[in-house]
Order: sequence, then C-alpha cells, then structure tokens
Amino acid sequence: MKGFFSKEQTTKADGQMKGYSCATCGLYKYTLSPKMNPYGKFKKGIMVIGEAPGEDEDRRSKPWQGKMGKVLQKKYKQLGIDLFEDCVSLNAINCRPVDDKGANRPPTDQEIACCRSKVVTAIKQYQPKVIILQGGAPLSTMFGDKWTGELGGITKWRGWAIPDREYRAWICPTFHPSYIERQEKESEVHALWQDDLEQAIKKAGEPFPEYKDEEKCIVTTDDIEGTLRKFNTPSMMAFDIETTGLKPYDTSSHQIVSISFCNNEEEAWAIPFPKTKKELKLLKKLLENPEVKKIAANMKYEDNWLTVLHNIRTSPWLFDTMQASHILDNRHGITSLSFQSYVRFGVPEYDQEVSPYLKSSDSHGVNRIMELTKGKASFRKLLLYNGIDSLMTFRLAMAQMKEVGIA
Repeated sequence: MKGFFSKEQTTKADGQMKGYSCATCGLYKYTLSPKMNPYGKFKKGIMVIGEAPGEDEDRRSKPWQGKMGKVLQKKYKQLGIDLFEDCVSLNAINCRPVDDKGANRPPTDQEIACCRSKVVTAIKQYQPKVIILQGGAPLSTMFGDKWTGELGGITKWRGWAIPDREYRAWICPTFHPSYIERQEKESEVHALWQDDLEQAIKKAGEPFPEYKDEEKCIVTTDDIEGTLRKFNTPSMMAFDIETTGLKPYDTSSHQIVSISFCNNEEEAWAIPFPKTKKELKLLKKLLENPEVKKIAANMKYEDNWLTVLHNIRTSPWLFDTMQASHILDNRHGITSLSFQSYVRFGVPEYDQEVSPYLKSSDSHGVNRIMELTKGKASFRKLLLYNGIDSLMTFRLAMAQMKEVGIA
C-alpha cells in the first residue's frame, strides 16, 4: 500500500525510515529494558501488538506484565488462547515512555514513527497468520505512513479482519485493554472487544485468500461501440464514471471523461466516454435497459451527471455500495470504496497517481483530469483507475448483498 512517498524516498539501505531512528527518538537512554524484543512462543501464529511498555514491562523486560497485561491474559484465556504460549507480543514502541515525573505516558507520533521499522522487521521475521492491534498506537504503526486518507482512530478500524497482502496476514484492530477497563463492566464495548478478539483468533485457522492482481483484471480499450454492445445483455452490472468536477450544472465547462463497466468479479472494461451520436445512443440504450440492473458506489453521482449532461435516465438501479456500507455499519469514515476495498479485500489505495487530478477548488469547479487525457500513458492510468473502481464496486456489492440477504 503506497503512502505519500515511495519506499526509495523514505527508507535507507537497512530499511530504517529516513529521519526516524533510535537515535532520533532517544527513549532507549532512559529505560531499564531498551529496545525490548518480541516475547512469546508463537505456537498459533498470532502476533499481538500493544502500545508501549509500562513500568512493570520495563522492569521485567517482557510485554504485558502489568495490570493491563493481566486483563489481556485473562481475556485471551477465556477465548482459549495462552497469550505467551500461542502468541508473540511486542509494542508499537519498544522503550518505555515516561513524563517529567517518571510516570507512564502515551507514545508520541514521532516515537511511533521511530519504532515502526522494528515492528515491520518483527512481522517479516515471524510471518504471523494474524496481527492483532491492541489500540490506537499500533494502528498508527501499521497504517500511519501508508494510509493517505484520513486515518481516524481505533473506533473506525476495530472489528475489521483485513487481508493485508503486503504481510499476507489478517490485520485485526481492536481496543487496548486499558480502554476496556475504563468502561462499565456490562457495556457494549466489552461485547465488541470480545467479538473482535474471537474473530481475530478464528482467522488464525483460515487460509489467507489468494487474489489476482486487479490491474490484470482491467481491459482498457478505445473500442467504445464494441464495449457498449458487450455489456448490453441481461445481467447485474456495476459502472463508474470519471468527470471534470463534482457537480455537473455548469454544462459549458463540465464533461464526463471516461466510463467503466463490470459484470463479474474477475474483469472490468474501461473506455473513453462516448462522444458521437451513435456511441451516445448505444450508451443510453445500455443504461436504460430494464434487463441490465445497475450498481454503483454513490449512485446519485452517476445518475446526476448522466441526466444533466446527456439526458440519460439510468434504470433500473439495483444497489448502492455506499448506502449499503452505511446501513451495515454506521461508523463515520468507512463508506468510501477505497476504505471498503482495503478492509474487505486487502486492495491498497489505488488512486494515488490519479487523485491529485480529480480535486477542484470547490464543488462546482473544474479539476485537472483533462491533463491525463493528453498522453497515451497517463490516459491509460485514468482508465485503469476507472476500471478498478467498477471492479471493486461489483465485488463489494456481491459481498454486501449476501450480508443483507438479497443475493
């Protein structure tokens, strides 16, 4: 999963993040157990990542030795797991952080960044089946340098079993035991925590899913007429458009640049948007065909642009993955296709080369997408992105339909 910079820009030859090191952090100078190593026999292939060592951990040179460690050990035991026999444990930062009075304190973002390479090294060494993130600090460790959108907190990410392709492991974020201890004993949070841990432990017994490279699933072509005829058969079909802005009402300035279609989970087609009368007639016939049921991620967007600019009344609409995401789980920040593609299918953010060209100054303004049409290679990148949008929309819709009981 790409971040703001390439690996070449952000790493040195030894894999350490540039500008982030033990020397930069300096916590190791003031602890009894500096640079604490992972601990546990790892019999069931589960890696548990906590926040930071406390006083008891620092004194004994092992993770999960204090009060919160006992809470975690007890919970894991209830679920049939011995924390130190079946798992290996480490922390987001592996030296104890203390305040001016010598008391435990949360790690800073800088300290987390400095210790990230140690955590990554441990993951590569142990090759866990499951990585359980206990709290917000390990969440930042795993995604802080990679997720270019708003990361959010543990509440946004908890409960997902993410098939991360980089590590070939299920990443399962959940609450830190200290948060659980602050809640009322019978609160919903306790039930959520148990559900999250049960799911994570169950994943240790499941094979990691195999995926075909999504880029190889996309057909990009200039054969507009052939593509429109290909999809105009009775089916369920996801489609997606790329446009010059967010709202189409300035019809003298705005246009639809490309469109893609998908009616199975292994292939999508992306084409330049039709321009001739014959092509537009074929598109209208397809999108208004009552035997082709339409799927989109935020269908009001496609519906609005096609209606305003081309008088195409898309029908029938079958499913909207964004609405379904909200119905299935009403947490903030989880309904985007990008987020759902990663947490459900392990597809990392695939829009980073294109997204800067899709931003405009305001909701009615024109973006820079037309710059991508000036070169063959850049236009293919746009079509590829457009195609993956349709592919992931279709896959997501199939999964959500099963969950809501309509497939």
